Amino acid sequence: MLDRIIQRIVRIIRLDTAVYREIQHDPRALGEAALVVAVASLLAALGAGLGAPRFLGGFAVEFLAGVLLYWLLWSAITMLVGTRAFGSHATFAEVARPLGYANGSRALGILSIVGCIFGPLVGLAAWVLSLVIGVIAVREAMELTTERAIVTAMVGWVVVVLARILLAVAL
Repeated sequence: MLDRIIQRIVRIIRLDTAVYREIQHDPRALGEAALVVAVASLLAALGAGLGAPRFLGGFAVEFLAGVLLYWLLWSAITMLVGTRAFGSHATFAEVARPLGYANGSRALGILSIVGCIFGPLVGLAAWVLSLVIGVIAVREAMELTTERAIVTAMVGWVVVVLARILLAVAL
């Protein structure tokens, strides 16, 4: 399983768009996507925690946000927008699998420990990279045009950002 995950991540880095449809149609890829999200969330949470005034608070918010918001909520909203607004026939799992892999770039959040002005910029760059990869994943998995994939992914992403802010305020 780990070999397959690494091979798929390498293909994503090489901009091989066929990998997203492969992931979409592979039921085993849900567990793989969950592992990618968990590792990326853990690394991003470590970076956020070490850069926060209180480690545990920064760590908890980033880890929970990574699993619950960046992956599951983003997948659900994206699936709803893509199917309802644009007529895609993708299921939640078919959207969640490639978006889970798209969240892998958030692992770069570990570099947030650099501090100063570069730490937050690295975290932001990882987030934006995740969005860009997510748009490609949505386009391929939901068989949408690039424009529709951008709208679909962005609607979900905006909801996630708002939910992330609420989570940070609550915790």
